Amino acid sequence: MSCDTKDAAAEGALSLVRDLIKSSGGLIGIGTGSTVARLLPKVVELLKGKRVLSSSLSTASLLASMGIDVISYPASYPPVIEVYIDGADEVSPDGNMIKGGGGALLGEKILAYSSELNVFVVGEEKLSDLLGTRRPVPIEVVPESYPYVLSSLKALRLNASARQSNGKMGPTVSDWRGIIVDVYTGPIKDPRSLEATLRSIPGVVETGLFIGYADYIVVGRRACSYDILSFRRSAKAPYI
Repeated sequence: MSCDTKDAAAEGALSLVRDLIKSSGGLIGIGTGSTVARLLPKVVELLKGKRVLSSSLSTASLLASMGIDVISYPASYPPVIEVYIDGADEVSPDGNMIKGGGGALLGEKILAYSSELNVFVVGEEKLSDLLGTRRPVPIEVVPESYPYVLSSLKALRLNASARQSNGKMGPTVSDWRGIIVDVYTGPIKDPRSLEATLRSIPGVVETGLFIGYADYIVVGRRACSYDILSFRRSAKAPYI
């Protein structure tokens, strides 16, 4: 028997976060993507009455349609999130990820950085030996700087282009008003070095490389099972 890996991952995530959400008296962050959307109906009753932050307008709308009150930034200072739940587009064996396929990478990284515990939920098809094998690295770019950023990427011999919007003519613009640019790197041997290089280009606001952000990654399997991978997180917010 074969299962949808997203459903299997959602079941595994539910087993991991159920008690965490129940006992939470603080903020709960919810990310963006199709796997997270599979999980939400399973946790919707647990989220009711909780203080929930969303990484994107699309997730906020989905949560609202389920009767969940979503609060706006900033909720408090410091805005410590107890649990953050999100998906990923590509995952390497060391727990590093590429995210931002839905264009919400900046909001996702803000919440993941500010959270005490991060849980990412993926199907096994998202696993790669090296990041960049399956997906480009998205970056968010200040619109006015786009030509200069593209020129800098070309000088680095990186193929890149603005992601085109499905809903309107022109590039994809994030909730934070930046242009989403996809950088086609191929397999990445040193993600930290690439992250530093991309962020050194003026006009690049954030990248979709999530290095050291995972506490747990739940992997849904086609065999109707799931694995919960545990990592030693390195990207803790300074006030946690």
